[in-house]
Amino acid sequence: MSVHPANAARMIELLSLEQRQDVYRMEVGLTHSSGFARKMLIIDEYTYMQLNQLGPFEGRRVRLSPYPKWDPFRRTFFSSLIKMNKTFSETLYFACSSDYASQLVGFWPEEELPSDSEPTSLTPEVPPPAPSPLNRRRSLRPARLVLLIGILFGCLIALFLLRMDGKLFRNSAEAYEDSVQAAEVSEFSVPAPYVPVIQAAEYQSSQMQAVPEDVQLRQQHPAEAQKEEDKLYEEIELEGDSYQYSLPQGYVALSFDDGPSKYTRQIVDILQEHGVAANFLFIGQNARRYPAEVRYADEHGMPVGNHSWDHSDMTRNSSQENRENLERATRELEQNMLSAVTVFRPPYGAVNDELAAEVGRQQMKLLLWNRDPEDWKAGNAEQVLRYFQMTDPSGGMYLLHEKAVTVKALPDIITHLKAKGLKFAIFK
Repeated sequence: MSVHPANAARMIELLSLEQRQDVYRMEVGLTHSSGFARKMLIIDEYTYMQLNQLGPFEGRRVRLSPYPKWDPFRRTFFSSLIKMNKTFSETLYFACSSDYASQLVGFWPEEELPSDSEPTSLTPEVPPPAPSPLNRRRSLRPARLVLLIGILFGCLIALFLLRMDGKLFRNSAEAYEDSVQAAEVSEFSVPAPYVPVIQAAEYQSSQMQAVPEDVQLRQQHPAEAQKEEDKLYEEIELEGDSYQYSLPQGYVALSFDDGPSKYTRQIVDILQEHGVAANFLFIGQNARRYPAEVRYADEHGMPVGNHSWDHSDMTRNSSQENRENLERATRELEQNMLSAVTVFRPPYGAVNDELAAEVGRQQMKLLLWNRDPEDWKAGNAEQVLRYFQMTDPSGGMYLLHEKAVTVKALPDIITHLKAKGLKFAIFK
C-alpha cells in the first residue's frame, strides 16, 4: 500500500553496487513523469555495508524506497528496498546515513518537492532499454574484475567469520546485551563490519527473568512451570525509546493489521489450535463495527494494539489531530478489553518525531516489521505461502492482514515456521 499514491509512477531502481579502493558507489535508474535517467552516487561506507549485507542482488530487480525515515530514538535514518524476481518480492530494511537520505530527496522533480525542501534539478536522459537485473559493470577490464572479485570474496569470508562468532554466543544474555549497547552508542562512526542491518528487539528469556519468586513457583507448582517452558511462543517487552522492526535469530513473529473483521475469530482459532500467538493491530473504526471480535482476541490471549482510528497517514496530521486520533482508537478498543493497549503500529509505517512523541505520551510503544508478504494483494493462498518458503524467516517480524487468502494459508505458514525450529514471539 503506497503512502504517497500521487507519486506512485516515480521509481528508483538499484543497478549496481560497488567498492573501488576507499570509494563506495551505486548506480541507480530513475523513472518519473519526465522520463528515465541513470545516475551514479558516491555513498558512505556505513550505508554501503548496510546495503551489501542484504545481498546477493544478482538476478533480481531491486527497487529502493524514495522515502527514508528518521528514527528519533536511535537518531539515525532507515530505509527499505524490494528485491524482486518473476515469482516473488521481498521487502528488507536497512539503516542509512543522512547523506544517503539527502541524495534520495534530491531525486524529487522540482514540481513534486515538499515546500520545505530545496529544488534539485534532474535532467532526464533519452530512455535506454529496460534495465536488466543488477549486474556488475561489464566494462571493467579483466584485471580489475579479478581484483574486485578477490576483495568481495575476502569481505564475505570476514562477514562469515563474524556471523559464526555471533552464533557461538547466541544463547548468552551477557553477549547479547553487550551487542545491543554497542549498537545504541554508535551512530555513523561505527566500524562497518560491526554495523547491524537492523536493530534487534530487546527480549527477556526465562533465564534472564529468573528471580526467587520463580524458583518458589517451580518448587510449589512444577506442572505449571513445565507448561510455561513448553509454550511455543514468548512475550517480548518492547523498549519505549526505539522502533522495533527485528528479532534475534531463532525467533519469528506474526502480526495482523487492519482488523477486526469477519476473519478475526478464524485467525485466533488457528493460532490457538497450533499453540502459538500473534499481535493484532486494530483500526478504531473497524473495532466499532466488530466489538465482539476485539473481545474474542483479547480473551484468547492475543495482544491487541492500536493501528489508528481511520488508517490515515498520520505524519500529515497536526499534533492535535494525532492526539485525538490515538485516544479515540484506544478508547474504542479498551472498552472491549480486560488489558490495556500498549502497542501502536503507524499506518503504512509512516512515522515522524511528533507522532513518535505522542505515542510515548499515551503510554504506547512503536512496532514495525521487516517481512512483508503483501498478502493484501495476493491472488491466492499459495502466493502468500510461497513468500514464507522463499525467504529466511529467522528474526522475521511478518506483516499480514485479515484476508481470506491469509486465513487459508495460515495453517501451512505456522507448520512451515515450526519446522524451522523457531520460537514465536508476541510484543507487549
